[in-house]
Amino acid sequence: MPAADAPAPPEIWSAPPAGRVLVLAPHPDDETIGCGGILALHRAQGDPVRVVFLTDGGAGDPAGHYPAERYVAIRQAEARRACGVLGVTDLEFWAYPDGKLGTVAELSERLLAALGGFTPKTVYSPSSRELHPDHGAAGARVEALHRARRLGAAIYAYEIWAAIEPTHVIDVSAVVEQKLAALAEYPSQLRYNDYRPKMLGLNTYRTLTLPPGARYAEAFRRLA
Repeated sequence: MPAADAPAPPEIWSAPPAGRVLVLAPHPDDETIGCGGILALHRAQGDPVRVVFLTDGGAGDPAGHYPAERYVAIRQAEARRACGVLGVTDLEFWAYPDGKLGTVAELSERLLAALGGFTPKTVYSPSSRELHPDHGAAGARVEALHRARRLGAAIYAYEIWAAIEPTHVIDVSAVVEQKLAALAEYPSQLRYNDYRPKMLGLNTYRTLTLPPGARYAEAFRRLA
C-alpha cells in the first residue's frame, strides 16, 4: 500500500495550457531537448512563444572544431533554425558566459524584467536539480523568485540532464518527428554527444502513466 505522503501520479494534459509562453533555456538546444514537443503543440494551438537563451553557449566546442571568433554566432544560427522548425521565431540571446550563469548578479532582476515585459501565462524553466551548473543556476534563480512571490505566471520545470518528479505529462507523439528535426539543427552539439537517443529514451519512459498508444511524452513539475 502506498505511503500516506507518496506523490500523486502526474496530471495528464490533453493540450498545453493556453496563453503566452516564456521559455528559459540556459544554452541553445536545451529548449528542444527539454520541451520542444510542448512548444510545437503550443504553436499549433496559436500560443505566442518566446525563448530566452541565457548564455552564449561559447563553451560547447572544447575540441575547437569551429572558428572561435564565429562560434557563438554559429550556435545562435542553429538556435534560430531549430526553433523555426518548432514554429518559434521570437528569440532573445542574453549571451552570459557559458558555464558561469550562477555568478551573474543581475540575472534575477533581468528575469523579472523579461516576465514583466512579455507577461506570459506559462513559464518553462530548468529544474534547480539539473546536473549542469548553468541549468541548475537558472532553475534556482527562478525558484527563489517564485518563493518570494515575485512571478505572476505558472512555472513548470522541464528535464534536460536530470529527471524530475513530474506533476504534469503530455503526449508529444504527434510532434516527435518535428522535435527530432529541430534537434538535428544543432550539429555543433550532436558531434560531441548524440542527444537524440537519450531524448527519445526519456520521452518514451515518460509515457509510463499515459494511456496505451502513447509513444513519447514530456514531463514537467509545477512549482507549488
